[in-house]
Amino acid sequence: MKTILIYKSNTGYTKKYVDSIERRLVDIEVVPFKKAKWGKLKNYDTIIYGGPLRANKIEGLNKLLNKYNKIKDKNIFIFATGIEPVTDSKKEDVIMANGLEYYHVRLYLLPGGMDYSKMSKLTQKLITLGLKAGAGKQNLNADDLISRFKNPIDMTNMDYLDRMIDVYRKVKLDFENKQKEEEK
Repeated sequence: MKTILIYKSNTGYTKKYVDSIERRLVDIEVVPFKKAKWGKLKNYDTIIYGGPLRANKIEGLNKLLNKYNKIKDKNIFIFATGIEPVTDSKKEDVIMANGLEYYHVRLYLLPGGMDYSKMSKLTQKLITLGLKAGAGKQNLNADDLISRFKNPIDMTNMDYLDRMIDVYRKVKLDFENKQKEEEK
């Protein structure tokens, strides 16, 4: 089974999971988002896409979903990393924000992290403005709130990959068994 994993990682937390997946599933091709050849996805049996969450949207996912009609017969796994707790409600929010209810894909949410120092200057500015606005509404000290965000938060946990890896291996086994049957 030919598999590609395409990922987008802004501050490194999604990449930590990608590295673990690559070690656990050694027979896959791993490609950063900016180097992906989107027109060649039809050459793969399984497509894995990973990216960070921002306001429940999986960054870069729209690029993959735009190709869906050409790859809808493939096994598609999507994982997203974020700093909010992984709950059924959160998963439903992500499904709705990305329009995933219209696609046949497997979605996995994984705890990620946040590192202000690794963000672009624009993102830092937007976060600072948002925190100042939120602090003012809740009568909090904006400087204290901002200083908390400047400390990296790493909630990655490779145990959250276990379910996705198990399902991938089952899909792969089923694929290989089907191929053997067709060869007979």
